Amino acid sequence: MTVTLDEWDRKILYELDKDASVPLKSLSRAVGRSKEFVHYRIRRLEKEKVINGYTAIVDMSKLGYFTFRVYLKFQNADDARITEMVDYLKQEEHVWTIAELHGKWDYAFFLGIKKIQEFHKIWKGFLLVFKENVKENKIAIYSPVHNFNKRFFMKEGTQVVEKVIGTGSEGKVDELDMRIIKTWGVDVRQSSAEVAHKLKTSPMTIANRIKVLKEKRIIAGCKIDIDQVKLGYQGYRVDLYLNKTDRRNEIFSYCRNHSNIYQINDSIGGADFEFEIIVKDLEELLGIMNDMLVKFKGTIASYEYFSFSVFPKLTIVPD
Repeated sequence: MTVTLDEWDRKILYELDKDASVPLKSLSRAVGRSKEFVHYRIRRLEKEKVINGYTAIVDMSKLGYFTFRVYLKFQNADDARITEMVDYLKQEEHVWTIAELHGKWDYAFFLGIKKIQEFHKIWKGFLLVFKENVKENKIAIYSPVHNFNKRFFMKEGTQVVEKVIGTGSEGKVDELDMRIIKTWGVDVRQSSAEVAHKLKTSPMTIANRIKVLKEKRIIAGCKIDIDQVKLGYQGYRVDLYLNKTDRRNEIFSYCRNHSNIYQINDSIGGADFEFEIIVKDLEELLGIMNDMLVKFKGTIASYEYFSFSVFPKLTIVPD
């Protein structure tokens, strides 16, 4: 069952996805309604499962991690066997995100690795158990990522807020910083007092540490986890294959400013250009792709798309 949004719901979602940690007072001022009204609407959106969380976008490259993405196509695997594979990956601490896909690939998972040999160990261990069920795989290094605030539910008057991860040098953090990232980062609407109680330190220490983590761009931003299916939309990942790359910056600008596109992924070992998009249906996606083919005739050779719906594991990284 889909949920219908009114003007105030849209404004609240829009402001929260720009910065999910925005204080209620500032949020109500931006929306133009009282704190009580905005608080009530947020709770209703949570109850209706339109909002499923408020998470930090952490630039794990600044913590010394490389991000690997693995696409999987299965064979000889029934639902029970697929559940075994997913459960196996969920137990691996280096696996940050798992996504169920529909199309060319069945699943994708993302790993944070500090040493290449760690990836080899994890990947070989997975294949030792499930090799007979993997028909095809594709591995890429996934960085940098350009994440934009979601605007697909807005009609006009939107601002693009870009959050970039994977471009900076490693920053210095200590054990308390990491505990804050893991505790506050999974729910950025927690107060400093709540986090301080959990970590047995002072609220001022927590607030100051979060401020510094944001200034260092270790925390690149904060977003809401929206269930687009509840709003009658579907998410897709699109891979572009280019004849030439001289117009790549123009393609980037087109995607950045398109209200349906919320992420551009640079990858080594992936497609020539990758982006993520939310649309009402396949017909809308194909219409957008046709527009791109016309605008970039001779540059875009072909494209592939696949949808995603379920995230068995989702942590503090972009979608």
